[in-house]
Amino acid sequence: MAVDQELKKAFQELQTKMISTTQQLKVSDMQVEQLKRQIAHSKLVEKEIAALPPDTRTYEGVGRMFILQPVDTIKKNIGDKVKANDEKIKTIQANKTYLERSIKESEDNLREMVLSKRKDAQK
Repeated sequence: MAVDQELKKAFQELQTKMISTTQQLKVSDMQVEQLKRQIAHSKLVEKEIAALPPDTRTYEGVGRMFILQPVDTIKKNIGDKVKANDEKIKTIQANKTYLERSIKESEDNLREMVLSKRKDAQK
């Protein structure tokens, strides 16, 4: 009976861990998609701004206001935003890899426990 309780507890812990980890993975996927959309939007804006003459009066949105900025400054800010989003995506991907590896290790540990309990029961 003690073996059954131990296995039951281990299964419950694994199930809880898998549920929370899969939720974290879904959140990570949504964050990556959001960042990719932001990058695509930034690149489209950058493309449109590149077509403007250098002396065009351009404004950059800052909070609830707009500030007059040179075209080059706006291009630089957009490039910085794209780089920052790329870095965030890399960080999220690394975290996803860690979470997937963590689930795999938990499953392997549970399999080993089940096999060892079977061997002990056969003796």
